[in-house]
Amino acid sequence: MLRLKVFLLIIICSSALHAQNFRKSIKKADQYLNGNNYNKAITYYKKALKYKPGNADATYGLGLAYLFDFRNEEALKELTLVWQLNPDVGNNIEYYLGLAHQYDYNFDEAIRFYDLFGEKKNRNRYSADIQIAECLTADSLYSNPRPVVVENLGQTVNSPQHDFTPALMADGKTLYFTSNRAGSTGGLKLDDGSFYEDIYSTTLQEGQWNKPQKLDRNLNGNYHDAVASVSPNGKTLFVYSEKGNGDIYFSNFEDSTWTYPQALSSKINSTFWETSVSITADGQTLYFSSDRPGGYGGLDIYKSIKGEDGEWGSARNLGPTINTDASEDAPMIHPDGHTLYFSSSGHQGMGGYDIYYSKIEGQEFMEPVNLGYPINTVYDDNYFVISADLKHAYYASRKPGGLGMVDIYHVNMEEKVEVEVEEIVQSEPEPVLVENTELISENEEEVDEEMEEPETKAVITVFKGKVLDAKSGLPVGAVIKMVDNKNSTLTAEAFSDPQTGEFELVVTEGGDYGVSTSKKGYLFNSINFRLPDFSEYQEIDVSILLDEAEVGTKMVLKNIFFDTGSSDLRTESLGELKVIKDLLTNSPDLRVQINGHTDNVGNSVYNKLLSKKRAQSVVDYLIANGINSERLEAKGFGEEKPLVSNDDEIGGREINRRTEIEILGQSQNG
Repeated sequence: MLRLKVFLLIIICSSALHAQNFRKSIKKADQYLNGNNYNKAITYYKKALKYKPGNADATYGLGLAYLFDFRNEEALKELTLVWQLNPDVGNNIEYYLGLAHQYDYNFDEAIRFYDLFGEKKNRNRYSADIQIAECLTADSLYSNPRPVVVENLGQTVNSPQHDFTPALMADGKTLYFTSNRAGSTGGLKLDDGSFYEDIYSTTLQEGQWNKPQKLDRNLNGNYHDAVASVSPNGKTLFVYSEKGNGDIYFSNFEDSTWTYPQALSSKINSTFWETSVSITADGQTLYFSSDRPGGYGGLDIYKSIKGEDGEWGSARNLGPTINTDASEDAPMIHPDGHTLYFSSSGHQGMGGYDIYYSKIEGQEFMEPVNLGYPINTVYDDNYFVISADLKHAYYASRKPGGLGMVDIYHVNMEEKVEVEVEEIVQSEPEPVLVENTELISENEEEVDEEMEEPETKAVITVFKGKVLDAKSGLPVGAVIKMVDNKNSTLTAEAFSDPQTGEFELVVTEGGDYGVSTSKKGYLFNSINFRLPDFSEYQEIDVSILLDEAEVGTKMVLKNIFFDTGSSDLRTESLGELKVIKDLLTNSPDLRVQINGHTDNVGNSVYNKLLSKKRAQSVVDYLIANGINSERLEAKGFGEEKPLVSNDDEIGGREINRRTEIEILGQSQNG
């Protein structure tokens, strides 16, 4: 009898201990679930189920933890089991079973459970109908996939953690992104064991992305640092900081390093949450997302236009065509300036965040278009960026099968439907380059005659290369300015890296452009090139050679224009004239001579007189704009000093008709 009592006591104590351990385990599991630490929640729910196998509450919690951790196969198994054990275990079991089936692309079964959820309580109907609409959209898009190839960027770029917010330069050869992989700058970890976020970059060489490099301490500190976007020319990086409840900062690439980030103005940053930003190729308009009051829902997309004073103007909501009562995030304005890409959880989509584009006509945004499957999935798809030539895109997704929790994917855009197209009826001329500018390569795409609709409405030209010392061949840090000769306005500006000489400018409209490259102690360089109103994406790669400003140095002024037989300066010359004036203003001891030359067509005496008058017109402009006449001379050579044969017009006489600037020496009469 004593033995029986002891045995029963052991049974009772063991049961009590098991019950106590179960309660402790499930309490811990619930805490971790509510704290979004799903791995630990899974561990403790499993521990609880060891003490009480088949317990509906623990099984339900385990299913939710798997679902929220995007481990959908396990989630479906546990949630289906608990539905069979006790369908009343939770108020929302039908909703989560619907979500699990939606994640499994089993849309009919998902709709069945969403309907059950909606019938359970009247207040559930709205949420159920939203999910059912998603399933119907997802089913349609999934059944009609777009002919594009989506592939994971692989373990060279992605890690076992979160890799997201890809930011792409216009030429598609440099990619910045955010990652919380091991080895963060601060070395700190979150409760779930992941590291704080840092910013990385990788470059494309021979079709392969190189091993990512972590950016320096100016951008990566001890806590979270995330990239938001990069300007098309790669010289300005926008970063997100948790300061001020979430603000946008910018950093410029100067002297081969990124400057310490500075906050954007209070017209853009607020006391609320600003998450993402994108800038137009001309640097005049910012698109950004914010949850500030007065919007349509959670995050809305706004824009700000830079004023004549160089300051950002007041933020303007893009309105209900773009923004919904849910959230819109990750705006990306294409370099053409006519196409806005963004992510939304409110427009008609497959589930979570989907990626859309909207064409801009005038000041109006057209109805957003879903990019479709397989770019969009039933999971969160976000942070879409695309190269200027529309051939390659990148985005971040939680879809299963990746290397980490969130991975970056590449899209080979075989079908180009994002930008409105028009017939191209004008061929592209070769860019005109001065004799001391070497054309390295030029990639001009041809119109695809097989396409039903031709290419983009806008011109997208990436003008890039290196600035080098003409004698030594060493890199030079200089300022490169591109001016629209039609109205003498500054179109783009860049600074070449003093360590590499590299620079990049992006042009988004056709026109006649003058490019001047300046550095104190050197004679500036002049380039002229013309783009038609309609053309495909192209890259112009040049090597710009700067000569030191010493006696005898000459340079052809490629953006000084006269009508035939006239010495009157055309208005298209004003941009270059200002560059000459700035050179002389910044070098007050410099003396120069303006040389005029003609071809051999016509009377040689007349040609010499005309060339002298043209040179004098340039000198007269400079005198009228404050340059001392004693520092200036004008000389006409007519047809006496041809650079090439006058036998042909193209490549001959057109080159010999020119205006030059020549360094004479130093003057004491500034």
